[in-house]
Amino acid sequence: MSDTANYLQLQTDIKAYHQPLRQAAETVRDEKVSNYPIFVAYAGDDPDSIPGIFLLEVPTKRELIWTVNVTTLEELVAKQVVTQEKIDPFRKVYKTNGDDFCFLVFDDAGGRFAFVKA
Repeated sequence: MSDTANYLQLQTDIKAYHQPLRQAAETVRDEKVSNYPIFVAYAGDDPDSIPGIFLLEVPTKRELIWTVNVTTLEELVAKQVVTQEKIDPFRKVYKTNGDDFCFLVFDDAGGRFAFVKA
């Protein structure tokens, strides 16, 4: 399966994990850590290199395992994953998709943001 297909398949892959994802996002907001919780989904060999705190692993039927961490917009800015000039546009898109999970997806095709239906 192509890397693009893996990326698109993420929405189906995480269906069984909506409750822990929702709980993690609510904790980030309720504890006033950030108004912008972001899940990092990583499909690779070095999960220690991805930002955030480990949350769960999501095995797939495609011989791919997503490692999912929870992080924040602020951490991604501090690590220069998101640049200063992209903060306001990102916040606008985030608020528009406020009921969805925000993912930063890393796989062999690179990294990109996606919103997945919660």
